[in-house]
Amino acid sequence: MNRIIEEEEATVKKPVDQDSRNFTEAVKRFADFDFRIKPEQFMKQLPFLAYLCVLIVLFIYNSHRSEKIIRETDKLNKEVKDLRSEYISELSELMSDSKQSAVAKKLQPYGIKELKTPPSKITYSDN
Repeated sequence: MNRIIEEEEATVKKPVDQDSRNFTEAVKRFADFDFRIKPEQFMKQLPFLAYLCVLIVLFIYNSHRSEKIIRETDKLNKEVKDLRSEYISELSELMSDSKQSAVAKKLQPYGIKELKTPPSKITYSDN
């Protein structure tokens, strides 16, 4: 009984599908870089190739622009850091210069002296 089934399977071989044969030929041509494009086919695909070229140029422009923006941002961050440290140093210098003892030392060459007694309040009465 097995012999009959085996004989039937042997006689009923599947024919090679035309689509699979075309696919294998296309893969072989692609691997060999043999595209065999007719001029009519090339002209038909030309707008798509131009579209791809425009996309590539835009992608390159966008990446360069983003790198430039990143460099500018880093530069501005460094500048902000420097200005912040300069602000803090100027503020501390102003605080030390505005102390009463520092003001008295600066006015001493002009003959202006610091009061030793507190100021007194002047009152006026109408009576």
